[in-house]
Amino acid sequence: MINEAILRVVMSVEVSVLAVAVLVFLTHGLWLFLSARRRERLLKVGRESLVRVLSESATQSDRNALMRLPRNVKATVFLEISKHLTGTAKGILKEAAETSGLVAGAFKWCESISWRRRLKGVRVLAQLEKADPLVRKLLHDRNAAVRAQAAEWAAANPVPGVIDDLLALLTLPDAVSEFAVQDSLLRMGPIIVEPLAQYLETNDGRHAEIGLVLAEPLAEPRFFPAARRAIEKGGRGERKAAARLLSAIGGAEAAALLVTKLADPDDEVRAEAARGLGRMRHWPAATHLSGMLADDSWNVRQEAAFALRTIGAPGILLLRRAARAGNRGADIAQMVLDIPILRTVS
Repeated sequence: MINEAILRVVMSVEVSVLAVAVLVFLTHGLWLFLSARRRERLLKVGRESLVRVLSESATQSDRNALMRLPRNVKATVFLEISKHLTGTAKGILKEAAETSGLVAGAFKWCESISWRRRLKGVRVLAQLEKADPLVRKLLHDRNAAVRAQAAEWAAANPVPGVIDDLLALLTLPDAVSEFAVQDSLLRMGPIIVEPLAQYLETNDGRHAEIGLVLAEPLAEPRFFPAARRAIEKGGRGERKAAARLLSAIGGAEAAALLVTKLADPDDEVRAEAARGLGRMRHWPAATHLSGMLADDSWNVRQEAAFALRTIGAPGILLLRRAARAGNRGADIAQMVLDIPILRTVS
């Protein structure tokens, strides 16, 4: 039988632990409440001071108020408004970020062992378009989110070394940074044509496929050799990407290569080649496309039919003949003819 004195001691300990837990819970809740109130007050002070700085009506006390703000609050205030500013106002904001100590604080964050702080630091520097070798170093950070944010910074700093760094990141098997890198490179515009062409000359497989996809919106003739090599010797993904790129570049040579791919062993490549010829509105290929209406793959038959419709009069004539033939391609030919508006080919 349990000793009654021991039982009382155990119950007293449990009650004490419960009381301490309740006290800790209430104290933590009070601390969170007061911290939130203090943060809101500081944010209000920071926003008002920064607005006066931007309107060039600030006093020294406004500038001092910005300098005294905690680094996290200061970053929030500047990031909130930076995305809405351009031109002279953005220049004033950058100067205020320097004098308030935000830039120096962001550099310290970038050197932190915490990836969350590094991410915060590079986000601040990216929004302020602050060029610095330290941020370029973060393009190779071990954390994908930090690399992605550094890639956004790189879009505003399209110098050759940064472009080379971004292209090197395309070889990393990481979807987050890969998307950010592609977006940043495309935002740089024509300046990436030559570096990207060199990248395509030295890479193959999945890496080349990504580069070909990236080259399509630019559609520069400089990419033609890489596209020709990929469509003739590459894997399925490369051949598909090369077909899209060739149709974007255009020209007789590109069309001739696409016609040869109508006999590709892979149905996805055949479909992409048919789609590309339609995109180019290459009417000399109409007879080849007409033959694809009887392809074993429904996707190929569909793309060939839409391509013929897009080409215009010669293609429509061949579609009508196919619809009357009563063979495998008759249904898709009639279906496409019955569509009142041409499908947009892109």
